[in-house]
Amino acid sequence: MASSSSSRKRVKRMATKQRDPDIDGWISDRDAQENFNDSFRNRKIINHKKVELPFFRNHDFTFPELISSQHLETFVQLIGDIYPDLVRVFYANLACEDDLLTSRVKGVNIVLTTDVWTSIAGFRISGIPAHRGFPGANRLDIYQGCLRDPKAKRDYSIFRTGGMKKDERVLAFLTAWILVPRNGNHAQLTTEDVFLIHAFKSNILVEWSKVVSDTMQKAIKLPNYPLPYVVFVCKVLEHYKVDFSGEASNIPNHTSLIGANALHHMGMSFRGNTWCFKDEPDNDPVDAADASSSATRTHYEQEMLRMVTTLFDQHQTWTTKLESIV
Repeated sequence: MASSSSSRKRVKRMATKQRDPDIDGWISDRDAQENFNDSFRNRKIINHKKVELPFFRNHDFTFPELISSQHLETFVQLIGDIYPDLVRVFYANLACEDDLLTSRVKGVNIVLTTDVWTSIAGFRISGIPAHRGFPGANRLDIYQGCLRDPKAKRDYSIFRTGGMKKDERVLAFLTAWILVPRNGNHAQLTTEDVFLIHAFKSNILVEWSKVVSDTMQKAIKLPNYPLPYVVFVCKVLEHYKVDFSGEASNIPNHTSLIGANALHHMGMSFRGNTWCFKDEPDNDPVDAADASSSATRTHYEQEMLRMVTTLFDQHQTWTTKLESIV
């Protein structure tokens, strides 16, 4: 009898193992399970960011037109739910086959085809992988062309964003947070950033699918690189009808939006009717209409305008501080 009981127990254990071969229904392959547990289960995810392009257009920034010419409006404004566990599974199984990125999530095969890049990211499959560099591109010359004072004494071995012109400064911010996101100093340019900013300013069409693909592959090769493009990845999973039921999720909040608060982080303030760096002298020429309007304001109106402008700056500063605490 004892032998028969032991036999039944062994059969039951084997049957249970066969019914539950994966990690919470995400991954079925044993080697893939080990890779996930060792390298991806606790991997950090880069906070999602999206840019408020209409805000910048309404405040006379020129870089939104450069974004438009690169066909990036959809990608830089992506919004949606984030499923962090499934993002980690996607990266744990990510591979490159025949120059196509592939993965597998909850039994569904994922392939980043041309249709995926165009329909979800809005990319045009054309251009050059400018982030890798190109003939005649001198990093120092490119960087100096982005500076407010190119002749200022500084350490040119480190491409810091602090001295950049305002449109170039925002482009650098978008590059570091959205286009080539990373876990590092977002106020310092990488070589990739320098080349991409040059492509923007020179109207060189970039093959953005290559930029994103290279960044994704870098994330799986470097163990300390946090996982990028989380909303895009989740939209890809949705495109392939991966089952999201029962999965933990979160929705990006107001801290994901790149708008006025980001400009305050960069050292800008809203002065008169434009955004300027706080250390810049207020010596911009005033057109005739503005001069006429200023001249006809009463002392009370001018004082109220000054107070409102001051309160606006204070509000933005405190909002920024609160967001950094949250």
